[in-house]
Amino acid sequence: MIIKDDNQTRLEFGTGDIGIASGHTVVEEETESVFVVFDNQEPRKIGRGSSIVTGYVSLDDYPVVMTFTKRESINAVIEELEKAKSYMEEEQ
Repeated sequence: MIIKDDNQTRLEFGTGDIGIASGHTVVEEETESVFVVFDNQEPRKIGRGSSIVTGYVSLDDYPVVMTFTKRESINAVIEELEKAKSYMEEEQ
């Protein structure tokens, strides 16, 4: 669930109620940036579909948006997510 208050926006994963989708912006046939959007949705099996529409979207329609202009930035986020995942694997 996406929870927003005055100080932060929190993404609480684990029940399938956050939709996730990615895409890219293109200007004159060149990719300007890529994005990942997050939105609340009805709970469903994790990793199975999303309520987020495909095709043209307005980033203003989503409460949480990550944008990237360099691959290295995406790799940095992935690296931290992999570390977080390893903490869960160690606990099991």
